[in-house]
Amino acid sequence: MSTTKKPRNHCYTLLAIAKKKLGWDDEFYRDVFLVKHGAKEKNGRVSASTLSIGQLHQALEDMKAHGFKPMQKKKPRSQTDFRTARIKKITAIWLQLHKEHIVRDPSDTAMQRWCMSQTKKARLDWATSNDLNNCIEALKLWATREHVNLEH
Repeated sequence: MSTTKKPRNHCYTLLAIAKKKLGWDDEFYRDVFLVKHGAKEKNGRVSASTLSIGQLHQALEDMKAHGFKPMQKKKPRSQTDFRTARIKKITAIWLQLHKEHIVRDPSDTAMQRWCMSQTKKARLDWATSNDLNNCIEALKLWATREHVNLEH
């Protein structure tokens, strides 16, 4: 997101973070830095809230020039992170069972339908870690009953 679209409150937050990261004391920040960018006194002290949105963005750019590197907000871990390896394992066992003529249809759709019968979830993308582990274990048990040696 470009700095021109950041809301005012976000700019205040970034200014406070930058002030701390740059190691600036309150006196320098208010009496020198903010004044340089056009801040006025409000309630007895110089305040960033008196800056226009353009001045706020310019102050942020100036802080970046002084070495502040805003970090991107951490994105929540992808929902597929823990699922990917488990779904690959389920697929591998499913295909091995097909290779041994236990499973007739090797398609992903057939595998998803079987997993739905185990998890009661319409898609594996919605399954919990426990659901996926249960599918893997059920497939392993099925392979054992059918005397299929699963490749590792």
